[in-house]
Amino acid sequence: MSGVGVEVRDLHKTFRPAGTALGRSPPVPAVRGVSFALEPGEFAALVGESGSGKTTLGRCLVGLTRFERGGVRVGGYDPARLGWGRRAEFARTAQMVFQNPYATLNPAFRVRFLLAEAVRIHRRLPRSAVRAEVERLAETVHLPPERLDAFPPELSGGERRRVAFARALATRPRFVVADEPVAGLDPPIQEQLVALLRRIHRRRGLTVLLVTHDLRVVRTLVDRVLVLFRGRLVEDAPARVFFGGGALHPYSRELLTSAFGVAEAVAGPTRPFSEPPLTGCPFSSRCAEALAEPDGPCARMPPTLRAVGSAHRVACHRRTSGSENPR
Repeated sequence: MSGVGVEVRDLHKTFRPAGTALGRSPPVPAVRGVSFALEPGEFAALVGESGSGKTTLGRCLVGLTRFERGGVRVGGYDPARLGWGRRAEFARTAQMVFQNPYATLNPAFRVRFLLAEAVRIHRRLPRSAVRAEVERLAETVHLPPERLDAFPPELSGGERRRVAFARALATRPRFVVADEPVAGLDPPIQEQLVALLRRIHRRRGLTVLLVTHDLRVVRTLVDRVLVLFRGRLVEDAPARVFFGGGALHPYSRELLTSAFGVAEAVAGPTRPFSEPPLTGCPFSSRCAEALAEPDGPCARMPPTLRAVGSAHRVACHRRTSGSENPR
């Protein structure tokens, strides 16, 4: 088994708030013009604070959320244009591990049944082979075999995450979106699940997009880091560059400071949260450099994502090369 390539082109997704009179409330942008590509077998992290659009983007990639503009290709599939016949086919190519396993595992059925149904529906194995495949999946995610006969409410948080991984792997996918797979768990359980992710990726060569707000989780795990801020991709860098002092966008530096207590972002501390500007760079109200030059380009126009080095892109008016010195 090996991974597939993923291509995202100028993706836009908006939501309209529910419960507003006559539907006149303005739409809320969740993903704004995001473009990137993943090579087959690549392990990438999509990072950013809560509300940045990470989960929405991940759901668009596996065909669970429709988008208004742009395009997505996963292997030979366009998730936005799948007929009923090809949806089952696509499920054998792309899967998502959801953030909340409590909501995705039916509490009325034993774990064995939940996994067996996924195998039976998507793999069409004979009944005699389904049981053996379920036990193999449990072994893959290090779920004790006796827990297969438990109901989801009887499982610990870590065990439920393992079941969620096993069910995603049941279709033998080639691309997996893992949405906050270790959030809310104790550190020892987090370490176990991170090691499990690493092992599955190496053995199967899957293409993986890990959606997370916690840079500590991905530091030794991924090949590449994609940074999302208010629905916009602001930096795309190799992990060795990003975590090795080469992160360039001030928001990326802010995330690193929050996670590791490293040097302050770019040219001094960023300002506290404030409403985003109507024009210019969406991060300018939190960027020390932009605030120091209120009439500069950051206040007038949004930056475009530009190459600043090998496989490294950044959306910042003041970063035009891999140098950390402002223009």
